[in-house]
Amino acid sequence: MNQKICHQGKIISQLHRIEGQIRAIEKMYQNQRDVEEIVRVVLAARASLDSVCQLLVTDKIQGCYGQKSALKKQELLKLIKILFKIT
Repeated sequence: MNQKICHQGKIISQLHRIEGQIRAIEKMYQNQRDVEEIVRVVLAARASLDSVCQLLVTDKIQGCYGQKSALKKQELLKLIKILFKIT
């Protein structure tokens, strides 16, 4: 897999943050914290996962299309952003 990875550092950083959020959720649940607080952290973790998905797909598109088709690549990236806003 010789695909160019543009956002590797950012993705790894976000995955570490998500891991911390998940551990925090577990501790909050075990300590019977307020449900609103727990849900807030769950939603933040989910948003972070969505962001990671977007970066992964973006890197894949940039790796597949490279510099051959800058206009098509920009169109695809725009569609990806729209897609992730919808879901």
